[in-house]
Amino acid sequence: MGVLLTGSSGWLVQHLAPRLRTDGHLVTGVDVRPSADTHIVGSVADRASVERAFSDYGIEAVIHSGALQKTHIVHHPTSTFVDVNVTGTLNLMTAAVAVGHDRFIFTSTTSLMISHNVHRDTAAAASWLDEDFGPLARRNLYGVTKLTGEGLCRLPALEYGLNCILLRTARFFRRRMTRIGNY
Repeated sequence: MGVLLTGSSGWLVQHLAPRLRTDGHLVTGVDVRPSADTHIVGSVADRASVERAFSDYGIEAVIHSGALQKTHIVHHPTSTFVDVNVTGTLNLMTAAVAVGHDRFIFTSTTSLMISHNVHRDTAAAASWLDEDFGPLARRNLYGVTKLTGEGLCRLPALEYGLNCILLRTARFFRRRMTRIGNY
């Protein structure tokens, strides 16, 4: 199956792409930064680039992990966040529906599930973060755009039968190799 991976220069996709290839899938990566897994250097906010990816690479499914993150808020204006995280998601879903796809995974964030009290560590008790935890708390521009993306995923699922999975990933970072003590 031809799988489009957005955010192909990111940490998640660097680990996901080899696994998909091992399982026999044809992986096409798109990102604004080049990498070994990036076949298309460009933004999902550019609709023409997204449409070319679908037509030129035989895309049959999408795993949308590309986004501006919370750490990018200080470096990019609000309009860029909306362009990438919201319009980019809409572009991908529109292209998937246009070619009759039935598989779309949207990588969102568990930070939507963390209230100000939990974030500040002033909550009265520990909480399990599951589907019943709420209400969803948008604490910053990143959260607003990810929740909007989740909402956008519901539309083609209802209107066109596009199977959308919302995957709220927890934080994951590159592990630093720091030696502490004598071991």
